[in-house]
Amino acid sequence: MFDLLNSRKRVFFHISYWICVVLLFSFLWGTRYNNYWVCFYNELIFLPIKMGVTYFGLYYIIPKLLLQRRYIPLLVVSILTMTIGGVLQRLLVYYSSIPLLGLSNPHASLFDPTEILNHIINTNAVMIVPFAIKLYSYSLEKENRILALSQEKTNAELSLLRSQIQPHFFFNVLNDLYAMALKKSDKTADMILHLSDMMRYVLKDSSADFVPLEKELNYMGNYMELEKLRYGNRLTVDSTITGDVSGLVIAPLLLLPFVENAFKHSATRGNTGDWIRIETRIEDSVLTLLVSNSYDPDARKPDYLSSGIGIKNVCQRLDILYPGQHSFSNNATQNSYNSKLTINLTKWKQ
Repeated sequence: MFDLLNSRKRVFFHISYWICVVLLFSFLWGTRYNNYWVCFYNELIFLPIKMGVTYFGLYYIIPKLLLQRRYIPLLVVSILTMTIGGVLQRLLVYYSSIPLLGLSNPHASLFDPTEILNHIINTNAVMIVPFAIKLYSYSLEKENRILALSQEKTNAELSLLRSQIQPHFFFNVLNDLYAMALKKSDKTADMILHLSDMMRYVLKDSSADFVPLEKELNYMGNYMELEKLRYGNRLTVDSTITGDVSGLVIAPLLLLPFVENAFKHSATRGNTGDWIRIETRIEDSVLTLLVSNSYDPDARKPDYLSSGIGIKNVCQRLDILYPGQHSFSNNATQNSYNSKLTINLTKWKQ
């Protein structure tokens, strides 16, 4: 049905164009020679030749020669087409009784160069607008194809990055659960409950392009509660959220890697007195995540925490999803590791 409507619109457009051509040229020549009816008659007689030349150019010369960059055949065929159109119109004038009101010299020979040139110009003048529209439409199609390919490439990259985040995260959490199970900790059940909430978020919500910011923060909070159950009094975790999160959305699975990174740097020493401070601020639709933690540059990290895929991955996603709308910085001192993430969520309000 949609194709049928498009076909009807195309036919209507073509008919309307040729009607406009006949009326316009009849008016122009009629104004010059003060005889509109004769000029209208002339345009009707010449119309099949003009249409033939025009459609040959639209459906053969442009797609088969110009767009294929066959420039020598393009030049030859274009010259032949214009010449043939002019000669046909000249033959029609010469061997018929069409009154031309001075448009043609009745005493000129059949192949008079001046007469043929006039008819070539007259025949091919109507091709300018259709050719311009055709080339513009091809340009738009090419641009749309490039945009579609670019979008497909971006979506593929995001899907790959997202698929890398989930296994990485659950790999870390399962190691935590394994450690607690070995200790037969009474907190294992609570840890599994928090993990269940997190898995529900990953499986149900993370496939969306954007999720409510509140859900992403809850996801991050569940992870922190899970880690606090594991480390107990050995690690002090202080987390605050200020500002209004209502109406704001964010790409899923963006914030947790920064929190994971804090535990990676601070909770591997096994010392008491380790600490993590996480501050989330929302002001004028700008999200700021500040993460600081105790840090020992000489502490050896377990092998499963050493890859660093989380932060690298999320920074790649930020570059794709929030170009020019985010910033990230981090630094390490002798006793602390600090990171700051800022995302402008204004464009992505619900």
